[in-house]
Amino acid sequence: MATKKQSATKSAGKGSTGKGDSAEDPKETPVKESAGSKGSSKAKTSGKTPAKGAGKTPAKSSGKSAFDTSSKNAKSGPGRKGRAVQVKQPKPWGMILTFAGVGVVALGLIGAAVFVVWDRSQPPEGVTDYYGEYANYSEVSKALQDGDVTEEDLEHPWVVQQTHVDGDEDTSNDNPTYETTPPTGGNHLGAWQTCTGSVYAAAIVDGNAVHSLEHGAVWLTYDPALVDGDGIAQLSEKINGRDYTLMSPYPEQGVEVSVQAWGVQYQTDDLNDPKIDEFLDYYIQNADNTAEANAACSGGVSTTVEDAGQMPTG
Repeated sequence: MATKKQSATKSAGKGSTGKGDSAEDPKETPVKESAGSKGSSKAKTSGKTPAKGAGKTPAKSSGKSAFDTSSKNAKSGPGRKGRAVQVKQPKPWGMILTFAGVGVVALGLIGAAVFVVWDRSQPPEGVTDYYGEYANYSEVSKALQDGDVTEEDLEHPWVVQQTHVDGDEDTSNDNPTYETTPPTGGNHLGAWQTCTGSVYAAAIVDGNAVHSLEHGAVWLTYDPALVDGDGIAQLSEKINGRDYTLMSPYPEQGVEVSVQAWGVQYQTDDLNDPKIDEFLDYYIQNADNTAEANAACSGGVSTTVEDAGQMPTG
């Protein structure tokens, strides 16, 4: 009996053990089945259901990136204030260099202008003036008006004499007479010689030319015995068309070139002497050296000593 009971107990124990195993098997079975069902899962992947799963998985992945992109785009959309995109523009070096070049040129021109003004503040070297102790016509004229000096006290009283002498039939250089050759001031004829950059081929009447000096003109003369045709052409380029200047031959003046304004004169035997141009630049319409300021140079006479039947007016 005991043997049967024990065998029954064992039998029962085996049965319970079997049930227990079967109870535990469901927990382990899905693992085995999932491992074992990979093949069936693969088979299902080719089916409709896996296709949805496959569609969802990429959708999630692409959906996330699409969301991120759209959120960035949404920030810069019309409904939101987006951050301004700053693009660095290259520096316009061409324009900068152009303006810099213009500035340099402008400074150079200003410097040149300042130099010219400074250079004209003093008369050229080597000029002979007839004002004695006075610097120019303005100073000696003021001294006369103030009673500080009389004409008799001056070394060259003719520098302040401006009487228009009566004209006569004498059209030679002896009408009137002058102390300097060519004349540089003094009493003169009533008509001035046209001095609008005028170049005369023959000698002109002194009395008319001196009247032009009174108006602020510069008279350039040359000795025809010393200056040839090329030299005459070279000198005429300095005068031709330049207002308040005139040029004519002056026989027997003794030097190649002489330039004169009222009360001053410069003479040279060098046609290329730079002082000729300096004299012109300094004395044309010089306010301190013009006996009759603002008087015209146009509308005068064009008479030469060779013009028969033409008489200087005065």
